[in-house]
Amino acid sequence: MQKKLFAMLLIVVLFFSCTRTPKSPFCTDCEATKAYFKNLCDYIEKEKQDVPTIFIGGYYMRTLVSGYKIFSEPAYLNTAVTYADSLLKKQSDRGYWGTGYGNIYLADTGSALGLFITLYKYVDKERQQKYFDAIKRYVTAIENDSLINPSGAIGTGWRATKEEVITGPYKDEYTISSGLTGAEIFTWMYHKTKKDKYRRVSYNALKWVLSTMRQDGVIPYVLAGEGSVLGQTADSLNNYNLWKKWTYDTSTYIGEGIISFDLYCDQPEWKADIRKKIKPHIEFLLRTQNDDGTWAVPGSEDQKRSPGVVNFLIWYYENVNKDARIVQAVQKFDQFLLVPENAKAFGMLNSGGDPTVWSNDVITSITGRAIGDILVPQLDAQW
Repeated sequence: MQKKLFAMLLIVVLFFSCTRTPKSPFCTDCEATKAYFKNLCDYIEKEKQDVPTIFIGGYYMRTLVSGYKIFSEPAYLNTAVTYADSLLKKQSDRGYWGTGYGNIYLADTGSALGLFITLYKYVDKERQQKYFDAIKRYVTAIENDSLINPSGAIGTGWRATKEEVITGPYKDEYTISSGLTGAEIFTWMYHKTKKDKYRRVSYNALKWVLSTMRQDGVIPYVLAGEGSVLGQTADSLNNYNLWKKWTYDTSTYIGEGIISFDLYCDQPEWKADIRKKIKPHIEFLLRTQNDDGTWAVPGSEDQKRSPGVVNFLIWYYENVNKDARIVQAVQKFDQFLLVPENAKAFGMLNSGGDPTVWSNDVITSITGRAIGDILVPQLDAQW
């Protein structure tokens, strides 16, 4: 009898030790961070089940997948799968997705398709095949439509009306589509097929991005069609658009692409090259963090897209250099969010941020990805 009782107790202990989230170095009060993340996931599951702007919806649902991994809450997974089902239906015959507000941006599409990637191992084989087929149609369309520039940069996408009627190709080199579609989506296609051509597209896209970086570590936001032309130094507005307007937005999205490439490209020399070249940018991020723990000008559109800096720094710490400054920087951001008035002012909708401000949807969805990684490093990037 005593042996049976001991065995039962052992099973219970093992169960809880296996299901409990390991303590992360990136939160000082991980239970408080976990409670905040649960509140955010509950908010998304209730209020954000059908977001028409696909990059925002993609990040919201990826947050729910991370929430499912941590809390084992079926409603989170079911909501994300349902959204992914609707996303599949929105793919055009040509292979693209409307982004929800006019032009078809390959950058936005990369963020949204990240949902298929993070969901892949949690769905049935029929859905897995649909996800794969959809992404393959997408990258094949990009190849066939010459949206990979000779420089390696990925093009912007397609010009379209507000009703998303395509009016012509938009081939301009674009920093953000090079990170999100070039590095992330093409790396996943390599990961699933082991075809070298896909990871080569990813590597070339990142090499182009990092070739544009200044010596001080700032990566420019290159998009000629929106007045952000590399090398046009005489134009002050162009210089602002290129180097200042979207500084941390750029870091968020390039970081997402680099994380994917580094973890899954299976090419040690290429990984080493990217890791070496990105170091000045990591130093830039560490020295320009705001005193309150955030990045970017407070309240700016750039700040609304900045929380992915956290994911980027965590990846660097976990894979490249266990720099104590990174732990301190991420903890500072985490502590900022746990103060209710801070989270509200930051724009977090689950904390009372103004729902009439469209970009508060952006920051709430992207911050979810960051918090998941704070609790379990590289959680969003688990393929």
